[in-house]
Amino acid sequence: MKIILLAISVIFPLLVGTQIYSQDVVQNPSASTPSPPPIIATEQEVRQFFDQYVGRYTKMDLEGFLRLFSLKARQNQEDGPREIRMIYADLFDRSKSLQISLEDMKIDIYENGVETKARYTVNQVLKEGGEKKAWKGDIRWILVREEGNLQILSVDYHHSIPPEGVARRQPEAKEEPAKSAVMKQEILPIPLANEEEVKQFFSKYINRYNQKDLDGFLSFFSSKAVQNGKDGFAAIRNIYTKFFNQSRELRCQIEEMKIEIYQNSLDVKARFRVDQRLKKEGEEKIWKGSIRWVLVEENGNLKISSLDYQNDKSP
Repeated sequence: MKIILLAISVIFPLLVGTQIYSQDVVQNPSASTPSPPPIIATEQEVRQFFDQYVGRYTKMDLEGFLRLFSLKARQNQEDGPREIRMIYADLFDRSKSLQISLEDMKIDIYENGVETKARYTVNQVLKEGGEKKAWKGDIRWILVREEGNLQILSVDYHHSIPPEGVARRQPEAKEEPAKSAVMKQEILPIPLANEEEVKQFFSKYINRYNQKDLDGFLSFFSSKAVQNGKDGFAAIRNIYTKFFNQSRELRCQIEEMKIEIYQNSLDVKARFRVDQRLKKEGEEKIWKGSIRWVLVEENGNLKISSLDYQNDKSP
């Protein structure tokens, strides 16, 4: 069974002085108490969305369940809408009953997206033979609003344990400690990269950015990368070309980096500051805010799959 993960992106270019679809908050410098940026949904709306998600999944209502997904949805960074339909159609067809429960839900709401993380448990009874199976693990969704409705843009999951039967089982013979240790190692998920590799990636990323090395900088992006939920690779190239060309100097700093490493993706959040000196009249601008990247592996290399940012204020 595949369950769907976060492909969020809440998405940011690092960082361009243009108005961004995601969370570019323009504030009046003269205002003493600037208004907070609008958010995409309330926590109550998000929880109601997941009540529908759980209800339709448990009822095995395929069409109703799939209506909760964007037409651009990605699952585990690889499955598109067609594959998602096939996966759930097969799962529902083989199941006599399904029950999913979500616990420890954490909801982060932004101007252009919602990131939701939880622990999940799925209990399945198969039509054939009445066999019972269970899955447990971590799951993450990115929600966006399309035509007024919240929709799943991406979903990723990570099994704590592999799927296993939970029907009546015969007592298992005790294993030798060495053999047991080897088996435990075999079922542990292999992370995509270690923390040191991620830090090296971003050290090179910042260096290319500060040097205004356009092609070198863009080499860190997947050809399928999405920025701020809407810009594909061609648009990303155009944005950075314009930004680098108008800049005499650039200096980017990343602080408070938080790295979450999964089996098939990386989620990196940080605070950023970009000091920009324009070619025209030497004007200086400062950009500050929050940023988040999702990294995947392509041909043995880490690549940016999606990027979102939110400015604290307009420069």
